[in-house]
Amino acid sequence: MHSGVDNLDDLDDSTRDIAGLITHLTTAAAFAAGTVHRARDPEADVTRRTVTQLTRTVGALGHALADLGEAVAHAGALHQLSSLPRSPQRTTAIESERSQLYARIASTRRQLNQAGGRLHQEADRLTAPPTPNRSPRATSATPVPPPIPAISRTR
Repeated sequence: MHSGVDNLDDLDDSTRDIAGLITHLTTAAAFAAGTVHRARDPEADVTRRTVTQLTRTVGALGHALADLGEAVAHAGALHQLSSLPRSPQRTTAIESERSQLYARIASTRRQLNQAGGRLHQEADRLTAPPTPNRSPRATSATPVPPPIPAISRTR
């Protein structure tokens, strides 16, 4: 029977990963927000939408991290229960804690998948505005002469 130590090691890694993502996305959002002031051009609008999407994703990651925190608590309870003498009550308590642990992990995965999916969809919608052609345009349209038919080489 697992004491919960393996679960705690895995949860430790996952917690660090999610916290790192939160830090990374928050830093990216803060940097992007600092580049746009009150500009009204299309590029500034794309940057604002990017910042909004990044911050929404951070919020979703925070909820996932909270669920992961609850999973850590259940893993800790499993660790404690494993040290108790065997009994029907202990077995029932372990099953209950394990069920709640798996439910929190499943909820975390679901939230991460949904956040990733939303971020991916929004990234597809965020396209840079077309850059204007900076080369000078011809002021008059010159007609193109029709092609001259090739000389026949039949004998």
